[in-house]
Amino acid sequence: MGLLFKSNRDKDIDYERLRNDLMDEYGAQMVTFTGAVGYSDMCDAQEASNEELIKMAQREGINIDRYRKA
Repeated sequence: MGLLFKSNRDKDIDYERLRNDLMDEYGAQMVTFTGAVGYSDMCDAQEASNEELIKMAQREGINIDRYRKA
């Protein structure tokens, strides 16, 4: 049951905004300190599924609640 609740709750997320913000974050990392790794992560974010976007955001410490639709 928990999976169904989580799935329904995740429908309220603005995934395109999250994707764009992750791509911006990885682009900034690429320029500042990680180089090719940041570029690779940026490309991954561009092609990521919604579930993968959530995992990437959690790995970066991004608060998913900021992306909930009103």
